[in-house]
Amino acid sequence: MPLNKKLDKKLTGLLAGLVCYGLSASVAQAVMINEVNPDAGEVLATAQDTTGSGAIQVSLDSISGALINLGTTAEPVDDIDMYKILITDPAAFSVTVAASLSVDNDAMLYLFDAAGVQVLVDDDDGLGNLPQFNAGDLTDPPSAPGMYFLAINLFLTNPDDVVSDPPTLDNGWFRDPVPFQTGPYTMSLTGVSTAVPPPSIPEPGMLALFGLGLVGMGVARRRMKV
Repeated sequence: MPLNKKLDKKLTGLLAGLVCYGLSASVAQAVMINEVNPDAGEVLATAQDTTGSGAIQVSLDSISGALINLGTTAEPVDDIDMYKILITDPAAFSVTVAASLSVDNDAMLYLFDAAGVQVLVDDDDGLGNLPQFNAGDLTDPPSAPGMYFLAINLFLTNPDDVVSDPPTLDNGWFRDPVPFQTGPYTMSLTGVSTAVPPPSIPEPGMLALFGLGLVGMGVARRRMKV
């Protein structure tokens, strides 16, 4: 094979490798999801689905939303935001909450399994009034990867179940927030994934890599002709 054809073949292979690297790098980026408008649901059937519908699993980095007044000024009703999540690494699963609630920033976190049985609950991280789940919480007893439901709500809003142990969401929620408040929140996650479609349009960085590859091929061929 002539030397210039060998060089073309090597440069073409290098360019293809750069493009593939760019594709994989873009897919590997974490995803941030916002609450749907006007509000995420509060029971299994109406929970906002964050699991995605694509063919590629990537890390779900955070979920942002707001606890709002579901009632009126005269008769406020506290908000419960529930999200359907896919936990792919139970040992690494964690949730850290940042919030700015209007009175004392006191909230609660719940995690339910696919049947609505309570798996985890926390109302205070020990440093303030914001709850969190820590890596390792799902290892004793061990929990399997799969679909779960994550809920954030105000302090003393609990599953309306006084019989089962652990409680279930079969009867919805018992609302007794202390105090009533509203405000935005962000839940940072680990061990959670979402499914995204493969990239269809090259990103600017990938186009730059492609352009550099073409320039390199042209320069190399000109040198061979000199």
